[in-house]
Amino acid sequence: MTETFYDDLTAQYNAYVDTFRDTDGALTLMMKLKLDHTYRVVEDARRVMAGEGWGADDCQLGEATALLHDTARYSQLKEFNTFKDSDSFDHATQAVKIIKQQHWLNELSNEDREAILTAVAVHNKRDIPDTVQGEALRLSWLVRDADKLDILHLLEQAVLDGSLERNPEIAWGLQMKGAPDPKMIEAVEQGRTVSYDWIHCFADFVLIQVGWLNGGLQYKTTARLVRERNVLEFRENLLKTLTDDHVGITRCCNAARAWLDKSLGDA
Repeated sequence: MTETFYDDLTAQYNAYVDTFRDTDGALTLMMKLKLDHTYRVVEDARRVMAGEGWGADDCQLGEATALLHDTARYSQLKEFNTFKDSDSFDHATQAVKIIKQQHWLNELSNEDREAILTAVAVHNKRDIPDTVQGEALRLSWLVRDADKLDILHLLEQAVLDGSLERNPEIAWGLQMKGAPDPKMIEAVEQGRTVSYDWIHCFADFVLIQVGWLNGGLQYKTTARLVRERNVLEFRENLLKTLTDDHVGITRCCNAARAWLDKSLGDA
């Protein structure tokens, strides 16, 4: 791997994104949001890697994985006008196909190339398969943590600046008010993974993110960033404006708070 690998990859990635621009050179709003998200995921990945003490070469692999994880989102939006995989295609699986077609990782060893491709392939899966091991597993944990950090940021920004109201597709066009699914409450409180099939209203959508804070983060640095950014407090307050089930919300948030405390050695 050359010292300029990540910079060269970024140039190629940007050239690919440019093929989706309108004749005036602009990206659609949702594509621009996705591009901005991608680069914030790279920045959060860098913060996590720095906190975990990764070496220079490993950091380049981590940056590359973060950069490429949502490669298929542009074609997904162009072809299907949605970011919802169930209404289009699995964007992680499609990203791997595009990365291979573009030959972006050809300069890497087979081991490093496969580690990145595997991490991209599983970044959106409910669970990482047991077959993912070694460097691929470490990169998978990294991109999943960094992706979650920015998705958490995006929700907060969309609520605070009104963009969620203007662009409800950010939260899949879900009904804003309503009680969360009891299965969601139980699973989040117990720290179990949940199914996106359970999402029927915005409270369910937000609770999935609370669930990430109860066992869904891998690195201690990620938990520290979550704590510093008051991520849990924002969601607890928001959820109590969306539903009258304050008891269930409190149980879920207290469970997440306890897990974060334990992760950071405060318990």
